Amino acid sequence: MPVFSRFGRYIEEVARRGSIRSAAEWLNIAPSAINRQIIMAEEELGTRLFDRLPQGLRLTPAGEHLIYNLQRWKREFENVQSEINNIQGLASGKITIAAAEAIAGDLLAGILADFHADCPHVVISIHVVGGGGVREMVLSGNADLGLTFMSTSYRVMRVEHSVRLVPGLAILPDHPLAERASISLSDCRDLPLILPEEGLLIRNSIDTALTLAGIALNPVAACNNFAFMKAMVFRRIGVALLTRAEILSEIRSGQLVFIPLSDSEIKPSSLSLVTLSHPSSAAMRVVGTIVRAMNDMTERDCSNL
Repeated sequence: MPVFSRFGRYIEEVARRGSIRSAAEWLNIAPSAINRQIIMAEEELGTRLFDRLPQGLRLTPAGEHLIYNLQRWKREFENVQSEINNIQGLASGKITIAAAEAIAGDLLAGILADFHADCPHVVISIHVVGGGGVREMVLSGNADLGLTFMSTSYRVMRVEHSVRLVPGLAILPDHPLAERASISLSDCRDLPLILPEEGLLIRNSIDTALTLAGIALNPVAACNNFAFMKAMVFRRIGVALLTRAEILSEIRSGQLVFIPLSDSEIKPSSLSLVTLSHPSSAAMRVVGTIVRAMNDMTERDCSNL
């Protein structure tokens, strides 16, 4: 354990719980021990880390900066441990992946199976987050790798690999359209469509294309959960507009068929694998496995960037 681990645990817990007493109860230590560590740190740094308020303690800007760097140092120390294990020939350690919800199930389940076969003693921790959460976790050092549909243009973060994913229909194999190689939005007007909820990236792409083409659809449902959208397809409520990323395992098992949309107005989504500018060697061992899994998506509807 790093030499700063005890103090780091103390200050993080106080910040999380808002009081020394609550943190002490959670950590099962005396409140005076935590208070002493905080006072010593404030004296050494020459600034207050917490504002003492009637309702509890609140981090000062200096305290927030310290917490941020403690978490970053913790991640860096874990990376050093993993690299030392690699040098010693020990296939062990922990790797954290932050992933967008859309690809958390199908893609990462296959990655875990493939990587575990090669490195059975490496623990992979997966955090499913939305919006800009993937980027934030990687930038803060709380994740070694990130899989995101959000744009990534930060100097300290690099894109290891990207694939383009075009929306299309997820249908049952016995559907009359199952043999189609592609389909246009105009051909979808009379279909019972299950659309992604407004605000999702894939829905934005579809809505923009519909506006440009002057086409109106008549959906039977809209949903922000891809698993539930697939469940509605299996119940024959309708056909879903998704990408291959959301139904990869069902395509492989023959449970669903994917038909990409052919409209030139549709802007593909970019799925990117991101890391910090200097990822650990342990993280890079997972990168190859993830890239191979991402390339499994690049068939009729996808192409590498």
